[in-house]
Amino acid sequence: MNILIANVGNVRMNEIKVLAQALNKKHKVTICCMATDSSFRGLAFTFQDAPVRVSPLLYKEIVKNANWVKALDTGKVKEQSKAKLAAFDDIAAYEFYSNPADAISIMLSEIMISEKPDLIICGLNNGHHMGQDVYSSGNIGLAMEGVFFHTPSIAVGVEWQNGGHSEEELENAVTFIEKNVEAFAKFKLPYTFLNINIPTVKKYKDFKGVKVSRMGRMTQLSEYEEKTDVRGNKYYWAKKVERLNADKEEWARTWFDKNYITIVPVNYDATDYTSVAQWEKSIIKQIKAAADKDDKAGVEFASAVFGGAK
Repeated sequence: MNILIANVGNVRMNEIKVLAQALNKKHKVTICCMATDSSFRGLAFTFQDAPVRVSPLLYKEIVKNANWVKALDTGKVKEQSKAKLAAFDDIAAYEFYSNPADAISIMLSEIMISEKPDLIICGLNNGHHMGQDVYSSGNIGLAMEGVFFHTPSIAVGVEWQNGGHSEEELENAVTFIEKNVEAFAKFKLPYTFLNINIPTVKKYKDFKGVKVSRMGRMTQLSEYEEKTDVRGNKYYWAKKVERLNADKEEWARTWFDKNYITIVPVNYDATDYTSVAQWEKSIIKQIKAAADKDDKAGVEFASAVFGGAK
């Protein structure tokens, strides 16, 4: 199977390395990632302000220069080093100087156009996305852009940890993906991807199970600290805050906190279908009134609904 691993972080992250190493045993893996951390950029694109630059890399060379390889590259353990490096054979990587959505769009429409992936795995993301943060998450943006190209996509988040995770801390999450990668590739609902969040457990057997659930509400994403620059001008710096459960009903975060792996199918269509019928009656009534009275009613309706547009 042809798998594209996409990540909002840089190419040297353990979150990329352990997943690529595991999947490259049986599948063809390609990597696209960002030159700098591009979290919270959602579906933003790069247009007139700057070109999108891409650096093609041989991923094995990146891994070869990592500290763990250098430590092994002496004496008898040199053969162990070679064996470990063999796990990364033939993996091509592309580092993007852009927004995440640009990376997926260019990979699918240009770089991989003759050999499109069977599955896009967005992650492992250092941080989960289960509430309203899906609208700003760069990792979710990667997956959403993938389904725009009719490619099965999953966004995978793990619990956030300052500085990222060690290889050992990621093993259980990688094992889950590795066990189920073929099943994920078969998930082909139009414009829908799977938002998967995996809690941290000591052993794989400590997962309580898998729950397909809904998104919920969490407390605010950021708090801002007011500061003053050297010229006396105020500015605001966002700081990381703990996201808490703000929803009384059961949802993905409820199960996640109980050590369940959660899966939320997410569709690009943000229409509030439960309110469509109600709003349709109200709006149509107002529009008819505006059509009958080609003066005050139309102006008042436009002002109320469209903020003053006439």
